[in-house]
Amino acid sequence: MANRLTRRVRTAALVVGALGATVVALPTVAGAQPQSPTHHPTIAQVKKQLSQLALKNSQLIEQYDQARIDVADRQAAAGKAEAAAVAAAEHLAAARDVLGQNFSAMYEGGSFSTTGALLTSDSGMSYLTRLDTMSMISQHNAQLVQEVTAVKKEATRTRERAAALLVDSRNKLAALDTQRDTVQAQVDKYKKLLATLTAAQRAAYIAAHSPTASTKDVSKAATTLVSVTGGTPDAARGAVQFALAQVGKPYVWGAAGPSSYDCSGLTMSAYASVGISLPHSSTQQYSYGHHVSFGELRPGDLIFLYSPISHVEMYIVNGMAVSAPTEGEDVKVISVSAGGDYAGATRLVG
Repeated sequence: MANRLTRRVRTAALVVGALGATVVALPTVAGAQPQSPTHHPTIAQVKKQLSQLALKNSQLIEQYDQARIDVADRQAAAGKAEAAAVAAAEHLAAARDVLGQNFSAMYEGGSFSTTGALLTSDSGMSYLTRLDTMSMISQHNAQLVQEVTAVKKEATRTRERAAALLVDSRNKLAALDTQRDTVQAQVDKYKKLLATLTAAQRAAYIAAHSPTASTKDVSKAATTLVSVTGGTPDAARGAVQFALAQVGKPYVWGAAGPSSYDCSGLTMSAYASVGISLPHSSTQQYSYGHHVSFGELRPGDLIFLYSPISHVEMYIVNGMAVSAPTEGEDVKVISVSAGGDYAGATRLVG
């Protein structure tokens, strides 16, 4: 997702300086009002607008991920409610069969009828006792019908509520999908604008916009990870190694591997590889494990960004983390800091 976007906006002036304060002749964004004379956006303006859209996009994707989890939960609830309703109906049918047999025996045959009770009783007291017993059986049967009917009604209400929640959740998901497409279209427009830059201008922009750790630093981090002790559990180490193995694969929103990832999809898959289950949502992942300070970070800890939280990364060592940053970028190793974007960190194991 959007990586350190607030910092990107703050470094807009540095980008302009790196490019020699160049004003680039870029095409006018579709839908803009015509001006005379035409004013083309500067690199700083393009960067600011792109960063704002990318941040909005990351927040929307997080909402989408949570909505998708919500749909899955409601589908499961609907399935359980349906099963409960079916079981209640079967229970009621079986109970009615038993009641029918009881009533037939009580009123039509043998000693279970009132006549049978009188004829087979050897005394008045015995007759009354049999009548009391028959009354108790009748009351028990009536109570059983009442209870089972109540269960069936409640199961039906549960199923109806679950179905309504499922429809609402699907509508929400469809609305988010439409909004997501709108934002993506805007991001694509600005990517096309950036593509008009020269190679040197683009390199300067990327250096300030999305700095990537050097190959040397990444190699050193991987080596350090192998030798790190200090109580780092094998599960955390294994999760980091999985995440590092995904470096170079593209960011795709909503993806959780094996060929592409979004931010929470990467961390979810990394920990799934060592048998630890996480939801596909950075906001929800923040509530797992226990919180640690930035200064306490160890390999495998999850780092969360922005308010509200909409991005997650996995700490490696030496001030670096694995991240699936945002649209148009690949999974990569980045430098991390407890800057303005930092929202907190959690430790899942250890």
